[in-house]
Amino acid sequence: MSGHGDRGHQRYRERSRSPRRNREDYRPSRSRYESNNTSRGGHDRSSHGQHEGRARSSGGPSSSHLPDLPKEIEIPKTGCQLPRFSQRVSGTIGTSTQITTNHYEVISMPVIKIYQYDIRMVVPLSSQHRGSEKVTAMQQARILMHDALRSFWGPNFAFDGVCKGWSPDAFVPVGEERSTTVDLSAEKGARKNEVEVSIRNVGKLNIGALVEYLEKGRIDLDPMGNPMIEPLLKWLNAIFRQDPASRFVTRPNSNAYFERTPSTTMSLKSTGDVLEAMRGVFQTVQIRFGRMTLNVDTATTAFWSPEKNLVEMIHALAGATINQDIEKWFLRSPDRFFSSCGRLLGIFFNVKHLRADRNARKIRLSKWSRQDALQTTFDMTDKKSGKVLNINVNDYFRATRIHSLGTLLGERFKEPLQGAETADFIKFATAPAFVRTQQITENVKKLHWHEQAVPKAHGLSVKTTMLTVPGRVLPAPTPQYGRGTDPTPPLMGRWNLRGKQFYKPSSIKSWGMMYFAAGRKIDDSTLKQFAISIAKGFSELGAIVPRALPSYLIGNPQGPITDSIQGLIAKAHNDFGTKPQLLMFMIHGASERLYKIIKNVCEIQFGVASQVMLVEKALSPRGQPQYIANIGLKVNVKLGGVNSIIQEPLLQRSWMMLGGDTSHPSPAQLRMNPPPPTFSALSASWNTSCTAYSSVASAQFAKEQLITDFEAMAKELLGRFQEKNKGKAPDSILYFRDGLSEGEFSQILASEAEPLKEVCASLGGTPPKITVVVVIKRHHTRLFPTEKGDKNGNVLPGTVVENSAGNDIYLVAHPGLQGTVRPTRYAVLLDQNNLSANDFQRLTNNLCWTYARSTTAVSVVPPVYYADQACERAKLHLRETPNGEQILGQVHEDLKYSMYWQ
Repeated sequence: MSGHGDRGHQRYRERSRSPRRNREDYRPSRSRYESNNTSRGGHDRSSHGQHEGRARSSGGPSSSHLPDLPKEIEIPKTGCQLPRFSQRVSGTIGTSTQITTNHYEVISMPVIKIYQYDIRMVVPLSSQHRGSEKVTAMQQARILMHDALRSFWGPNFAFDGVCKGWSPDAFVPVGEERSTTVDLSAEKGARKNEVEVSIRNVGKLNIGALVEYLEKGRIDLDPMGNPMIEPLLKWLNAIFRQDPASRFVTRPNSNAYFERTPSTTMSLKSTGDVLEAMRGVFQTVQIRFGRMTLNVDTATTAFWSPEKNLVEMIHALAGATINQDIEKWFLRSPDRFFSSCGRLLGIFFNVKHLRADRNARKIRLSKWSRQDALQTTFDMTDKKSGKVLNINVNDYFRATRIHSLGTLLGERFKEPLQGAETADFIKFATAPAFVRTQQITENVKKLHWHEQAVPKAHGLSVKTTMLTVPGRVLPAPTPQYGRGTDPTPPLMGRWNLRGKQFYKPSSIKSWGMMYFAAGRKIDDSTLKQFAISIAKGFSELGAIVPRALPSYLIGNPQGPITDSIQGLIAKAHNDFGTKPQLLMFMIHGASERLYKIIKNVCEIQFGVASQVMLVEKALSPRGQPQYIANIGLKVNVKLGGVNSIIQEPLLQRSWMMLGGDTSHPSPAQLRMNPPPPTFSALSASWNTSCTAYSSVASAQFAKEQLITDFEAMAKELLGRFQEKNKGKAPDSILYFRDGLSEGEFSQILASEAEPLKEVCASLGGTPPKITVVVVIKRHHTRLFPTEKGDKNGNVLPGTVVENSAGNDIYLVAHPGLQGTVRPTRYAVLLDQNNLSANDFQRLTNNLCWTYARSTTAVSVVPPVYYADQACERAKLHLRETPNGEQILGQVHEDLKYSMYWQ
């Protein structure tokens, strides 16, 4: 996407990180929830072996041999039952209902002192391998299991995996510090492997502050941002993480735990069995719905299949058979090899030696060489002489007698899945809501909080039944069309275009179509018949199309594509007497290269709306009318039309809906030098019904979450709004910001809300009132009906549950097509418009019914969808100059008000 203002190109500089937000220290104070009772229970760390059998597909939960969960939970002697907190509900519209959530209420807190410890681990100079004092994850794991330390801090100590620990025992006096050196050397004569550990007791936790916080009911949108509540949430998470982290496959500080069993693992056949999907347990402590809860869910992730030989993996990823000579295959197509096998970079392998007495060790694949084993050299230090030697890979393998490299159990796949891989993964990961609830219950059995000694020693107990909260089903709006509007709202969130015409149809005066032939050529009569069907289908939807069929040319996908498109533009201009408004392209298969060139040439160079269609779908007799109707939805808004509107009382005054998002490079791309940029985009409505949008995009430092050019981008969009509305600015702006975590709320207010205020103030007159809403999709809260649901057991479209307040909600606006629907969380950070709970909830739900290219309500408000799509399109507009600099092309002026990204 373009930049903004009069800038022809966008340049981005080297990445810089924004500093972390500092949080205040606090002093815990004595409360009525503490006493001098210091009794504690034992620590149960029973370990379950991991199953290594062959994985198989399983859509539902495994047949459980775990004992049933107790219905009644005893309060431990070290704890006191929390009072029952009543949830405040502000909204009133819609039909009331009860909703079950996958949150489990914490029902007791300690009445004893809980001490917090600062833990510091450093590698002394004498044991440093590469001049760093940093302790590795492997060293830390061994330290925590060391007998000397475990006996020192006792069985009820919990560590957060970073630098904090908690215990009901004052094994170090308050304010004092103890230090020791732990020797991790595996055998005598081995290289020194010592770690210095210091432990300081910083005092007791203020448990009463947490109880008072819950009692008052004024819950922060980000409780972790509250300096008094943050250490208490960290303590609780550490307590409940300790047991599953000792029994399952997990990562440091992760909330997901995996166990490789036949019922929880499926090999992805589309990857040649080198990847497998594994379904595990997700668990985290949160403050939700006015209560302290444990959020439990399933978590499905792709892993590298264990014990796979590196050579086997290369064959599978490269698409070569195991009998093919991989060296010859590489020499024929090195670029394809590096593209396919680049996914292996960064993963760990077990080194197996020919000599049985040599211990297997773990190494990381850091790079590929384009030279062979004789030509590729590196420096290594000779252990006997201490000299640095330059050695090639061939001689190194002969000297060390390495036999093979095999993948490890629990090695997570960090790259995006592709094509058929995604389809395979989704089949395994998705489950209907009624199956998902069973899986969650099985996970709670695996976690068995009620049997763990450490939570009991800390005075904690958790209910074993899901939390039920009040909810409502909001009224469904009726999408309004120019003709054929349904007489009643589609209550299940789905409708069709049969007999309907667009609310504001577009008018096409000049158009063209190009067929990129590949393999078996389609005959001209077939393509002509399709063009007739396109013209008829668009007309039935109300669009005005020329009497003549679109100008037609055949293009060579391997030839000069820019010249071909330019030729089509010239032909259409000559045939219709004016520059074409729409160019349609028919291609075989999803060619990323061809698609990118088409979009760049049309959107950057010539300023013509384009529509790419797959021959396999477009010419399929089955479903062709539906396919053409879907194409019509996209084309109409690309040409300035409006497909449908909804009647929303708040839109009686002038509003601008603004959406913001960022899109980051993948882990593999981040290893590039330099890495590609992060793309950011804003999309904004400019008409009264908030259905026509314009967008601007920018390229910025890789992984930068905040929109760095926000002020200039917002100013450009407000200028466009004024241009379309006789110089008038909107009365109100509703800014939906996607892609954030709770810890970034305050940063958005400073870096984006404040600049937006300044831009509005510069417009003159009364500035627009601003409401800022964060949109959160990456969470594990799920909603299940206790009464009527859909056929998959999901809640009905329009279901809303209030979290901390009426302007902090979980909303399911969309129907569930497959699996369990994920609610979207909307939380208001700033509200100059003083929206009531009813207005905010109704408006947010109604906006989800206005997504341009769908006849269903969608899961996220359209401004956010459009910003995300504009980010993805900006990736295609990035190009490299002859001197190696990457620049972002500017979208042509003629497409400024087009929703070209659809």
